[in-house]
Amino acid sequence: MIDNRILIVNSILQDIAKELDIPPSKYKQAVERYTSVGNWLESGVYPGSTGAPAIYPQGSFRLGTVVRPIHDGVESDYDIDLACEIIIPKHQTSPELVRHHVGNRLKEHGTYSRLLDDEGRRCWTLLYAEQDGAGFHLDVLPCVPDPLTFAGVEPSMSLKSVALTDRSKSVTTYEWGFTNPAGYADWFAECQRPIFNRTASLRKSQIFREHSEVFASVDEVPDQLVRTPLQRMVQILKRHRDIRFAGQPNSGERPISVIITTLAAIAYQQEPDVYSALANFLDRVTRHQETGLIRCENDEWVIANPVNPNENFADRWNEPDSGRPDAFFQWVNWLQEDIDELLNAATPKELERSLQTSFGESIGKRVASELEGRVPAGQGMPVSAFGRVAKQLLRFDVAHREPPRWHMQPTTRQARIKARFTRNGFRPTAFRSNSPAIPKYADLVFEIETDVPKPYTVYWQVVNTGDEAANASNLRGEFYDGGQSGKIRREKTEYRGMHWVEAFVVKNNACVARSGEFVVNIQ
Repeated sequence: MIDNRILIVNSILQDIAKELDIPPSKYKQAVERYTSVGNWLESGVYPGSTGAPAIYPQGSFRLGTVVRPIHDGVESDYDIDLACEIIIPKHQTSPELVRHHVGNRLKEHGTYSRLLDDEGRRCWTLLYAEQDGAGFHLDVLPCVPDPLTFAGVEPSMSLKSVALTDRSKSVTTYEWGFTNPAGYADWFAECQRPIFNRTASLRKSQIFREHSEVFASVDEVPDQLVRTPLQRMVQILKRHRDIRFAGQPNSGERPISVIITTLAAIAYQQEPDVYSALANFLDRVTRHQETGLIRCENDEWVIANPVNPNENFADRWNEPDSGRPDAFFQWVNWLQEDIDELLNAATPKELERSLQTSFGESIGKRVASELEGRVPAGQGMPVSAFGRVAKQLLRFDVAHREPPRWHMQPTTRQARIKARFTRNGFRPTAFRSNSPAIPKYADLVFEIETDVPKPYTVYWQVVNTGDEAANASNLRGEFYDGGQSGKIRREKTEYRGMHWVEAFVVKNNACVARSGEFVVNIQ
């Protein structure tokens, strides 16, 4: 049952990511535009250069994680990033000269001079007018080669490092900065190489069938349009961040994209679907002290650049009074809550509301409406019956589960379970329903929160499933009377598999609130 539910949710997550992605027609338009800009820059003359500049895409467009941005809660233009690497030894020039070599070349072109925005901190930006409901910002990054090597980093990646031109706020001085977009892109590609190699051919065929008006053959579909579960996960994470922080007091301290992308790629274990990739990401980030995904060294947060360990993506987390670490972990909690709500949506309206909260009003409406009449792979039931399907799946109708013994009274009263686990004497760790697997032999504490006025009685139902519990003759499904003070239930993780607890609040022999199944996965 749980597998069927995850299939449905994974189908929803795939639809969300597709909604966020740049359409193939827009992708092709963007490639044509940055190719034209690149050709113009390549043909320029740059004093001191020993060869034609290297022009290549960078950032989310190259990584395949591009998402239409959100500014102040409103969808904005696509950001396309282009590096212009002028072949001049760093010690033979200056950041100011390199910056204006590129800017002056763009100003020499009649069209580009009209599209050129004011000079930015690191880039020159071309503003293309909106077409078909979406426009482009094309950021051109002037830079020069700055090859570096690091112990433990593949030289073929680190040697692609470049020095960028960083203009100070005073507008009068320029400094060299470090970046390595090409090396980082190679590293990211390696993180998903196995799953990409297994799925690329099939995915290209699907793209061609869906967009035959854009491509003349399957061979014309570029690798950059193939999306792995890692890329889809990053797209979902970035949009969730944008929506959840919109209008928040700490929106300026929300997690930056390079941190999200780096952590997601490190956590990725070639999961074949987006839901499993997200679950693993949440598990490893939540347990970052054990997994080393985020480190704290000498009282400082560290998220190292994988192609330059000397660069700390979390450096601003360590500024005095910085709220960035709190904002990051607040976002992780939001993500856990929102995925849980999506899993537990029992009606189309609940589903739509959950999607809008997490990913925006327009996407929530579109994805929810597109589910109508759909049949997910491997299922014999239409998703138009999502409410009935979810309710049936979430009841977990196993034979050894005792049915409620009270009249289920219609009510607006609420009940929810909070949980934590402890292992080997470590401090308690909070977890949510259907969180990634908890190890065996941990101590669990469940606590009910309810707005039902006292007096009432709490009954707990504990259900075990799986071969280990069955072999031990311990497939529980009965109720435990917690009494009027029984708001706490203690258990242990003894058997691998999916298990759950549920709390029932009973008053005058009627159940006036129930928590719903709180799923505990044990590995």
